Amino acid sequence: MRKIYLTLFGAMMMMAASAQTVVNGFRQDSIIAKSDIGDLTSKTVYEYNAKGQCTVSYSYSYQGSASVEIIKTVNTFDDQGRKTKSEDFTYANGEYTLTAYTEFSEFNSDGLHTVEILYQQDEQNPGAGIQAYTKTVIDKYNGKNPEHTLIYQNMAGSWLQFQEMTYEYNSAGVPTKITLATSILGMSMTVVTELEYDSHNMPTKSTQTNSLMPSENVVTTYVNTYDDNGLPTMVMTVVSGMGMGMTMVSYYYWSTTSGIAPIIGSKQDNGKFFDLNGRRVDNPARGLYIHNGRKVVIK
Repeated sequence: MRKIYLTLFGAMMMMAASAQTVVNGFRQDSIIAKSDIGDLTSKTVYEYNAKGQCTVSYSYSYQGSASVEIIKTVNTFDDQGRKTKSEDFTYANGEYTLTAYTEFSEFNSDGLHTVEILYQQDEQNPGAGIQAYTKTVIDKYNGKNPEHTLIYQNMAGSWLQFQEMTYEYNSAGVPTKITLATSILGMSMTVVTELEYDSHNMPTKSTQTNSLMPSENVVTTYVNTYDDNGLPTMVMTVVSGMGMGMTMVSYYYWSTTSGIAPIIGSKQDNGKFFDLNGRRVDNPARGLYIHNGRKVVIK
C-alpha cells in the first residue's frame, strides 16, 4: 500500500519547536533518538548555506547498530529565501536515488506558500516512476500560520479531496488544537489533537481523540530539558493509548552560525517580540521571548 502523506502523528509536526532548524541565531547540527532501552533508532544531520537556510539533511534509521535506511533531503530556495522544492534521495546499493520530492508551487501576497504538491514512487507499481500523489492547499492563514488546509489525493489522474485540517492557536502563535478530518472511499474519520506547552513553547502533552474510537485516546507526554540559551537538549517522548506504548529519547545538538540574525528579525531594536523559533508574537503571554535583541521573560 502507498504511504499516506499525512499520518496521525504527521498532523502534529508543525507544533514542535524542534522542527525549526534555526532558533534564535543557533543552528541545529543533529538529532539522535534512542529507544527506552538505549538502542539507537534514528539520527538526523543538517547542512546550511551562507544565509542559514537548511539546504541538506541526512536521516538515518537503525535496526540494532546497523543503519538500514538513509534519506538525503535537498532543499531549494528562491532569491527571496522561500523554499520552492524539497527532494528526497534514498541510499541503496552504493548510490542515492530520487524517490520523492515536494514542490512549493504557489505563494500568496505575503510570500507564504499556499500550494504544495508531493511526488513520490508508486510502491505498488515502481516501474511507473515518480508521480504526483498529494496536493496541499492552504486557503486561510492566521497571521503566518495555517488556519485551514485542504489535502487532495491523485486518483486516476484527478485530484480528490480526502483530508481537511483546521488549527487553533494561543497568543504565542503555537497551535493548541489541530483537527484532521479524513474522508475517502466511503470512510470518514476525525482526529482531534489538543496540545499543551511549557514556557519555551515546546509541547509537554498532546491528546488525540479518534472519532472511530472516542474512548481510546492516544496521549503523548514530553519531558524537555534546555541549555542556558533556552535551546532544547533532550526531549523524552512517551506515547500511550490504543493498546500501544512507546518511549523515545531525542538528543539535540546546536552550534552558532553567521548570517542568521537577518532571518530571525532584520531589525533587532524595533520593540517587537519573537518566540524562540523566530516567529513574531503580537500579544506575548507568559514565557521566554526575544525583544530588542535580548531574551526576556514575561511572568
